[in-house]
Amino acid sequence: MTRHRAALALACVLLSPAFAHAESIARDEPAEPPPELDIDAIGSVRVGVGWSRLLDTRVLSLSFEDQLRVYRLSPNVGLTAIFGMDGQRPLDFDSPRRGFLATGLGAGLLVHDAPGPALTLGLTAAPLWQSRDDSSKLVGFGAGLRVEVYPFYQSLSEAVHCRRGALSTYVLSGLHAFVLGRYDSIGQSGESYAVGLGFDLGRNVILPVLGAVLPAACGK
Repeated sequence: MTRHRAALALACVLLSPAFAHAESIARDEPAEPPPELDIDAIGSVRVGVGWSRLLDTRVLSLSFEDQLRVYRLSPNVGLTAIFGMDGQRPLDFDSPRRGFLATGLGAGLLVHDAPGPALTLGLTAAPLWQSRDDSSKLVGFGAGLRVEVYPFYQSLSEAVHCRRGALSTYVLSGLHAFVLGRYDSIGQSGESYAVGLGFDLGRNVILPVLGAVLPAACGK
């Protein structure tokens, strides 16, 4: 008899949420909306100019990096994982040195107090590659530290819901400026610095296309 009572009590505990849900349906009560996904990511495409002590010339800085927020340190600060490519080539075509491409991995911080601007800080380390005669070879190793400022930043959740209008979401939200410092070794070692501008591939390109094709918030 005791076993039967224990089994009955366990069944009541397990089934009580289902009974409550069925009762709410019977009363035509609105169901609670699912929690909003707390994700954010940036796909920066950047171009800038600077000076390289390693190459001893002015350089053109080109890069593409994905930054994915993987953990919230606080409501306004997130830890990011970073992966991408960072290339430098001499602006002086008579330079005896050739540029290089860094394929980097790293981590950083995304600071954003909505609806204000955002700041990112990223540290990456990477092997360095050079190409010649349609072949690439490993020539060294380097590290980079980059700071980005997004004056009109929106999180992905804000952008998907188009909470500030099409112009702010599709044009302004992904525009940013950056400052880069690198230390690289390709036989010799040296620093390089660059400043420039960039845009976010997702907010400035992918979301507008989806908004035009699909019934997205800004496309309505």
